[in-house]
Amino acid sequence: MIKTTSFALMFDARPGGEIVPIKWDKNSFMPETSIIVLDEDSESVYLWHGVKQGLVARRTALRQAESLKGHGYTIGKTIIGRDIKGIKEIDSRKVGKVPEDTKMYEDLQEILDRKFTQLDNFIVTFQAGAIKPVVVKREEPKVQAKTAPTPTKAPATTPVVSKPVSAAKPREVASEYESTEPMPSIKSETKPAPVIEASTSSLLTDAKVAFVFSAILEHYDDIWVSKKQDGSFAVEQMDGPICQFSIKEGSKLNFTTNSFSGVDTKITMSIKKKFIELSKLI
Repeated sequence: MIKTTSFALMFDARPGGEIVPIKWDKNSFMPETSIIVLDEDSESVYLWHGVKQGLVARRTALRQAESLKGHGYTIGKTIIGRDIKGIKEIDSRKVGKVPEDTKMYEDLQEILDRKFTQLDNFIVTFQAGAIKPVVVKREEPKVQAKTAPTPTKAPATTPVVSKPVSAAKPREVASEYESTEPMPSIKSETKPAPVIEASTSSLLTDAKVAFVFSAILEHYDDIWVSKKQDGSFAVEQMDGPICQFSIKEGSKLNFTTNSFSGVDTKITMSIKKKFIELSKLI
């Protein structure tokens, strides 16, 4: 059985949705970063989040990890990670507390502690005498500049002077349009632009939705909001869901039965109280 060479790559998952290959180094794992490790040996993509990474940055990094799992990473004509089976997402805040995250972190540490050979384009391999992946660079064809032909001088010619021809005087012709009376002025009639009336009820509903978000943000620095098909809003934070609510035009605020189930009672009451205070402003 022929054993093929396996490769690995490390990426910095940036907030804008970009992943950048970086040097294989354990020191890259910082509290404010999300690091992706693509390992062909374990057929896995490891996604590690630092303790200071926000919810939005984590979700953005997860989408990039899912893309690597599905398509691999192309360098030249080589695809690194074409047979990846799964994603192992590690929350560094849960390491040592949650068994699943702790186990995945230990597996990642074993990979990082292995002896490796650094190849081109930040690729590493854990096999001695590995063959570098082929990266084909296309050469642009050279364009030879053509020399312009030397212009030939035209023979000098003697200018011919012709006698001036007197222009014929135009005859004065009476015009039926010659009139001393002023032309009638044409006034354009301006029509007023139609006024688009916004629904007062709709504006009040939008304001109340914003009040809920404002009240929640007094207790959480980082939230994730999604709008459901039924028009309701779901609000989450890094540790899980906060609440789900709906406000129909002209009606009151309605929270679902499972809202605030994992939230402290004092925080829940404070959010609802703040919403009532803000609603009195409209």
